[in-house]
Amino acid sequence: MTTTTPATEASASSSRFPMRALLILSFAVLVTVTAESLPAGMMPEMAADLGVSSMQVGLLISVWALTVIVTSIPLSKAVSRVDRRLVVGVSLGLFALANLATALAPSYGFAFAMRIVAATAHGVFWAVVIVYASSLLAPSHLGRGLAIVTAGGTAATVAGLPAATLLAQAIGWRAAFVVLGGIALVIGVIVVRGMPRYVPAAAAPEDRARGFWRDPSLPALAAFGAAAVLIAVAQFASFTYIRPYLEVSAMIGAEWAAALLFAYGLAGMVGVVAAGLLADRFPRGSLVAILAAFAVAFTVLTVAAGAVAAVVGALLVWGFAIGALFPLLQTTLMRIATERTRTLASAGIVVLFNVGIAVGPWLGGVVGGETAPTVITAVSASAMVVAAVFGVVGVMLAKARLAASARG
Repeated sequence: MTTTTPATEASASSSRFPMRALLILSFAVLVTVTAESLPAGMMPEMAADLGVSSMQVGLLISVWALTVIVTSIPLSKAVSRVDRRLVVGVSLGLFALANLATALAPSYGFAFAMRIVAATAHGVFWAVVIVYASSLLAPSHLGRGLAIVTAGGTAATVAGLPAATLLAQAIGWRAAFVVLGGIALVIGVIVVRGMPRYVPAAAAPEDRARGFWRDPSLPALAAFGAAAVLIAVAQFASFTYIRPYLEVSAMIGAEWAAALLFAYGLAGMVGVVAAGLLADRFPRGSLVAILAAFAVAFTVLTVAAGAVAAVVGALLVWGFAIGALFPLLQTTLMRIATERTRTLASAGIVVLFNVGIAVGPWLGGVVGGETAPTVITAVSASAMVVAAVFGVVGVMLAKARLAASARG
């Protein structure tokens, strides 16, 4: 039976920590993020079955990112006054049906079209899931709760994609899409039938009179948005070429690459846990520290590529930082955004990170590629220094915004 909770009570009354609801949303995040990169893990199988090249299968990932960039903000704005429970549940349902249809794809063109549908649903889901999760949490629980939800994205990298790849290799790539689609459909039904209702409150009359572009939260959101683009570009430029870096620059044997990437993923999970512990106590200071750690990690990878211990340590710091970053950033955004900018903030971060996903690998190929991966890490380090500056500016603006809100 559905619980109907007025929007004004959704966060304020959540004195109990809603672990079950958060785990459901986290699992939904795991499924959607796994599906996003799924063709990368089964490229040979899909290419052979659909009669296309590996590059064309790779485009199934590129079109996903482009679709999210184009559709997330307009669609999230279109459903801004719709019950968030329904938006999350229905978007998961559409996502599930698109993935099930992909499993039945008779041709590459059909699979391509279904990836666009699934990506559209994914973008809407990501645009509202953080806002919805925030509505279930008391302010004192916000950081810990969002860390649990966003942990699904890290778990997708550590466990979801490898498991789906193994499934594809064992019984076929179509089975992986069936499993993910089926799980998403079940979660969508659970959300619609068993989770609290939440309709965002309308903007206050004084806010409407002020005008959207004069909203006091926008300067800080813009600073964090600029940081997010740079973070994503730095992350995906270097991570795309991590294997060449390990083998060419660090001269680490290929047989160790899988173990190091697994350790990187585990460090990311530790980062998520740390973010959950820090986000409610030191949200802004922790975010700046993580941005600085990112810059240090890329710098070490650039200047100490020949020292195996330094490389391994930098990889672990990098993994920790990427795991901690998203919950810390989302917590900060949800704290400083007003009611009418909260969905924009959530959707905007998704869009900006997907811009980074699209630009980062291209930039990495242009500046260094497989032959000079330390040039890529140097560029990533520079981008992270600038991102840290924007992060500090965002923190200062956020502090001023919260202080003004407390006085008013």
